[in-house]
Amino acid sequence: MKRETEEWLKIAFEDLKAAESLFEEELYRMVCYHCQQAVEKAMKAVLAEHGIAFQRTHNIIDLKNAVNSLGYEIDLSGEDAVFLNSVYKSRYPSALGLLPTGEPTKDDAEKALSIAKIIFQITEKLKGHK
Repeated sequence: MKRETEEWLKIAFEDLKAAESLFEEELYRMVCYHCQQAVEKAMKAVLAEHGIAFQRTHNIIDLKNAVNSLGYEIDLSGEDAVFLNSVYKSRYPSALGLLPTGEPTKDDAEKALSIAKIIFQITEKLKGHK
């Protein structure tokens, strides 16, 4: 595995661990944010490992499409990708566009954590890549 890939995965894993800790503190806005970041960075790791240049983007749909084009099966529905894109905005006040329901809830945080954990499964394929 390339060093750049390892760095992306390390930071993605830190985001996931931060989200899990923040969930215990009931800081659901930040749980959602860190989960989105974990997913984004995990997919960027896949692209980096394959030498695919990517723009500075936080758009989960665009990253998912790029990773899919490499033959990776990502268990991420379009609806979940849109959800993650919306929770990325959750770091801003409500007036700037949070989730349709407003403040992220415990259910939103649980959903974001579930998605992030599933996405990490794609990174297992990277261990055998040279």
